[in-house]
Amino acid sequence: MNAISGIVAKDRALTSESLTGLLGQAEPTSATVPLKPSAAMLAAGARAGGVSVEAAWKIYLAMIKAAE
Repeated sequence: MNAISGIVAKDRALTSESLTGLLGQAEPTSATVPLKPSAAMLAAGARAGGVSVEAAWKIYLAMIKAAE
């Protein structure tokens, strides 16, 4: 490796500081959610997924179970 390729390699090396600068603060990897969703949560999920509120409830329960 010559001096120029060494500089290029160093510039390409990502550090935690440069990643934070590029990406901002890291998103949390988990969140606390209620075991029983509110009616508003179910309605929002149903609208977003284009499904019934009952289907949204089943999907929510399946996701909670899978996360345990």
